[in-house]
Amino acid sequence: MIGEGTGNVFTITMPENIQDKNGKKISEKDLKRGDIVAIYGDGIMLASYPGQYPGVTKIKVVKDGKASDADQYQDILDEFWPKKDPAERPYLNIEYTASYGRVSAVAACGGYSWSYADEDGIEQNETADSLAVTQWKALPVMNIDETTDMNLYFDTEPEKVTATAFSAELSGESDPGTGAETDVEEKDGTYVLKDVQKDMIYLIRGEWGNGWVEFGFEVESMGRYN
Repeated sequence: MIGEGTGNVFTITMPENIQDKNGKKISEKDLKRGDIVAIYGDGIMLASYPGQYPGVTKIKVVKDGKASDADQYQDILDEFWPKKDPAERPYLNIEYTASYGRVSAVAACGGYSWSYADEDGIEQNETADSLAVTQWKALPVMNIDETTDMNLYFDTEPEKVTATAFSAELSGESDPGTGAETDVEEKDGTYVLKDVQKDMIYLIRGEWGNGWVEFGFEVESMGRYN
């Protein structure tokens, strides 16, 4: 999002309540580049650069815009989000709510297989095998109070997402078994990892038209730090 007339750039967490000019409920995908919207929420902007506004509760379209209306801001956006190098693999942010607030963290990246065309138009293929996720070093830790859902935000939207959970007691094991398949729901372009439990290690696999990438993180109980 960009403040109209100010050029202030910030990101938001899309709410379920998104409305058109007439108050009819629409989805995130119905919003168009150039639309003028009113944003409602708790007013708390996180101290990051650019800013992050996770507490949005409602968005309403004030005026239908044209893509060209946003062109005046493109140079500003390019400073934050330059055109992605096709050789660069996708990354994954995990977001969830705990008693101490809204949490966002980057998942670790493991094995992958990725193909792309280089600047000369020559097809390149990169593949990296990985240890079992239970053996990954420095897995990021998500602290939760109780079983919860977590939003999975990929910087490039995947075609398919799967998740497998392993007991944290298997940490360090080279052969942790097949693990337990965990439900991942897709809603308006956002993937939701359902019923995330404490003392578990999660392996997330995203698939795109030109390859796949594996991500991982560990979940611990807040009680361990009280």
